[in-house]
Amino acid sequence: MKNDILELHYSLYIKKTLQKIHITKVSDLEEYDCLTLAKALPQDCNKALIIKKLNDLGYLPSAENAISIHDIPMSRKMRNIFLRNGIVYLAQLSVYPREEILQFRNVGELAMSEIDTLCGKYGIQIHSLCPIKEAFSEFQFHKKIYPLFFRGNIFSVDDIRNKSAHDLYNICEQDYCLTMKTYHALRKNGVTLCGWNDQYLFEILPQYKSVQLFKQYGIIAVSQLSDCSEQQLKAISDSAPALSSLIQKLLTDTHIDKVVD
Repeated sequence: MKNDILELHYSLYIKKTLQKIHITKVSDLEEYDCLTLAKALPQDCNKALIIKKLNDLGYLPSAENAISIHDIPMSRKMRNIFLRNGIVYLAQLSVYPREEILQFRNVGELAMSEIDTLCGKYGIQIHSLCPIKEAFSEFQFHKKIYPLFFRGNIFSVDDIRNKSAHDLYNICEQDYCLTMKTYHALRKNGVTLCGWNDQYLFEILPQYKSVQLFKQYGIIAVSQLSDCSEQQLKAISDSAPALSSLIQKLLTDTHIDKVVD
């Protein structure tokens, strides 16, 4: 069986869309079923087409609770609302907090009532952001973090304690500045995250300096310093003394490597 996505016999549109979520091999699909892939695919793509094609070819198993919106009696307006927001399976609604569903175009109280009825009939629960906001009421987070915590299954302070800064970065959908602000809000309130095999600059430097180096050099983590030129490293060392010992070691190691070569 061919493993490279580009070698498979289906449309370039499907291949390119899968590449956007870093699926480049058939083996990458093994961690997905119809429902989880529907959640991962870009909002503006034809999810139903892609999932049906992969499922028909045997590359994508059906999820146990993958009830297609096309198999459920509902108003045409409701089906259009779902399709417009990339909802192919009713169970996808469980990853959206109630507040976010209410922001879908044409979803008012009446439409929300229909959604609640549909979800209740098929055992799908829709939750609010309120418990998360209450759990972190003293942290003064940016409002963007609460839906991301919801999707990352962070509902209490205990849920975040076993996470690393890198986990937080992924929960924040790789928004570096949001991750940094959330990290420092956690630290300010006595929550220390777990270590990991690298360090983000905001774990070492003040926020303003982390942002400056990010904007100037595109660096967010210590490991990226090795990609900088010697001139850049010296400039960074001068502007961020907290990194000087790390940079000096890196320069020394680089010099040794050149001598050995």
